[in-house]
Amino acid sequence: MRYIIAGGSIAAYTAYKEIKRLDKNADVKVISKESVQPYGKMLLPYLISSDEIKQNMFFELDNDDILLNDAVESVYAKNKIIKTESSKEFAYDKLLIATGADAKIPEYSGSYGKDSVVGVRYLKDVESIEKRLSTCSSRHIILVGAGLVTLETGWALVKRGFSVNYIVRSSRILSKILDEESSYTIENYIEKNYPVKFIKGDDVEFIDEKDSGVYVKLISGGSLEGCAVIVGKGVRPNVDCLQNTNIESEKGIEVDNHLQTGVQDIYAVGDVAAFDDVDDGQKKIHAIWPVAVEQAKAAAKNMVGVETEYMPEFSRNLLPVFGINIFTGGISNKDNFDIYKRTNGLEYRKIILKDGKLKGFILIGDIENFGAYTYLAKRQIDVSKNIDKLLYGVFDINHLH
Repeated sequence: MRYIIAGGSIAAYTAYKEIKRLDKNADVKVISKESVQPYGKMLLPYLISSDEIKQNMFFELDNDDILLNDAVESVYAKNKIIKTESSKEFAYDKLLIATGADAKIPEYSGSYGKDSVVGVRYLKDVESIEKRLSTCSSRHIILVGAGLVTLETGWALVKRGFSVNYIVRSSRILSKILDEESSYTIENYIEKNYPVKFIKGDDVEFIDEKDSGVYVKLISGGSLEGCAVIVGKGVRPNVDCLQNTNIESEKGIEVDNHLQTGVQDIYAVGDVAAFDDVDDGQKKIHAIWPVAVEQAKAAAKNMVGVETEYMPEFSRNLLPVFGINIFTGGISNKDNFDIYKRTNGLEYRKIILKDGKLKGFILIGDIENFGAYTYLAKRQIDVSKNIDKLLYGVFDINHLH
């Protein structure tokens, strides 16, 4: 059986290992546009503050099974052939799309080099940042957006001795996963204890090079100077290779409960796959490491003929930054839901229920037993008799028995 895996992500690596485990005679080819073996992209922000991470972040594949510095350019589903950017062609029996997503980098007005404005999605991005840090004397970095990756990146830079400005278009940080109370609490804590400033309700107007760094003019009229601009304004799924197919992919590749697309023998996983969500029943991308790994294992089993259903996902995020542990899931606000809260200084716990079932949560501070919350939410188990245990962080799966 011939398997093609498009992409060099953790999902691609996991699927490769699972296919090889289940099908000893498998002919597997992984095609990656990067120049290095697959690695843990979730570690990229932390690589800025620790060289030791790089020693343990790579996942090695057999050299004969991976094609680097290339990418799947086109998929011809009728003939089961893919073509790469270097004009190589490969036939497949089963194809897995694990191409991930790229950072959305806006085109700003002004005159600046490509290494001056970067995202944090690839190893080469971190290398560009390191180059700027080594040649700039201002010890200040400008970040656009205040989401998960930019907060992790800012924390890594602060640990390196840099000060940080965040330019945030919205009125608060982490607005997609936190409510107003917890968002403002964390924001105030960070600004009070670290060399960090959040500039809210504003955006970049133009960027120019200046004194081995950058000059940033804001829409409000203000201005900033620093070594570089790091952008975290969302991501775009890498789906260009599917333009010749009938696969719907504008907002991610929609897959069924076997991770198969609408085209026979083509599967998709990870940051590129739109899968059923527990809360709203809609297809959406669940772009976190654990989901990518579990989807890849399930897809690989289905590709080799071991039928495996993948249950609807529950959106969640784990974020350890600026000395704070944040774990959120599902929805953060719903007026017609039952809301329970407990606060104690910086510690904040909020759970959201409907009909006794967990629909969302915000946990800040002690997040011990955090896996139990995901377990309950994914399976929509009635927790109405365990509200206090959930609020105080002492709930254990054994409490269900």
